[in-house]
Amino acid sequence: MSKVHKVVSGDTLGAISIRYLGSFQKWHNIVTANPQLVGRKTAIDGSPLIFPGDVLIIPVNESDGKGVVSVVEVADGEQDVAIVIGGKKFVGFTGYELNLSFDSLDTFSFSAPYDSELKELKEAIEPFSYKSCEIYYKGSLVFNGKLLTPEPKLEDSTAEITLQGYPLCGVLNDCNIPPSKYPAQYKGLNIKQIAEELTSSYNIRVEMKGDTGADFEKVACEPSESILQFLTNLLKQRDLLFTNNEKGQLVIFRPKEKKAEVSFVEGEPPLLSVVPKFNAQNFYSHITGFTKTDSKNESLSYTFKNNYLINKGVQRYKSIMIDDAKTQNDLEKAVNSQAGRMFADCVSYELNCEGHVLIDNQLCKKGLCVCVKAPKAMIRRETNFIARNIKIIRTAENKTTQFSLILPGSYSGKMPEVFPWE
Repeated sequence: MSKVHKVVSGDTLGAISIRYLGSFQKWHNIVTANPQLVGRKTAIDGSPLIFPGDVLIIPVNESDGKGVVSVVEVADGEQDVAIVIGGKKFVGFTGYELNLSFDSLDTFSFSAPYDSELKELKEAIEPFSYKSCEIYYKGSLVFNGKLLTPEPKLEDSTAEITLQGYPLCGVLNDCNIPPSKYPAQYKGLNIKQIAEELTSSYNIRVEMKGDTGADFEKVACEPSESILQFLTNLLKQRDLLFTNNEKGQLVIFRPKEKKAEVSFVEGEPPLLSVVPKFNAQNFYSHITGFTKTDSKNESLSYTFKNNYLINKGVQRYKSIMIDDAKTQNDLEKAVNSQAGRMFADCVSYELNCEGHVLIDNQLCKKGLCVCVKAPKAMIRRETNFIARNIKIIRTAENKTTQFSLILPGSYSGKMPEVFPWE
């Protein structure tokens, strides 16, 4: 039995494979059924490029329309996490960490005793092959990604292997623009258009949620800058954040205020610990942004005032250059965004809980709003935080969830009326 799919803008073989065959890795089956794809240029995952209007035969042999992969147990651990590599699902890991990030990219790290004679594992983890993979938690796809070089460890005749990696768009954090793309100058484009230009060489799709903000008059990416480093600097100027979605693609979005979905109170389970992470050296009373002076325009300036320090008589000044602010309003938004990042970097809390904190039997979503009251950790009143990072951890001893929490206004520059410790 087979089906027919007409390619539309944004389609990839991996996404089509997930839709019809239930597995990213099954794109090989689609290529076999469509010989016209052979010889085409390939994407970063090795699949042939497809274009809107292509008509593909989808070989669906299973009655439920989903692909079936063989299961390989690497150890006798629980089977709550799995990694699919080359059509084989590896389970039984004795330790793992799923790192779900907001304003960053997800990562994974799975470990187990290493049986070097396990044929399927040997074939799957060849160093520097950057194989495509799928990461699952309790049967739900976390993200499509790339397997980085595995880390075997031999100690006292005991061997352990650690598999680690990141989403497909993780390559943007490692790599630069190909030389053929230089000079990488962008004029009159918005952030989505610039991101699409930058990521096209790696066949990474960009998903934009919300408005793009003002166009950039003229920006340039230096050869030494990683793609994500350059994009991050532009996003800060437009008060935007980034992460990845389940497909492993880059997502750009504007943060929104949310209601608390989960609460923790000092001394009550499942809360284990709360540790403040304060950074005094990068906390400023005034942040002043300037635009460059040229033959046509005088320099503009705008100062964000941190009244918390000013009211205490503390003077700490920081100046920054904003290259692409056309108006005073653009400059104010860019400086306020930088001020918000200051709060995120200087006022955060690490919260640890027993077990894996789930909502509706699903992993907590990135950007979750969390309410906490823990006076001994200098959270003297019920305070809402944003989970910038969530780690789902399992060791040989226990399961825990770790939250990295920041103040809700940290991505808007909006000062809290009262700090948690007041």
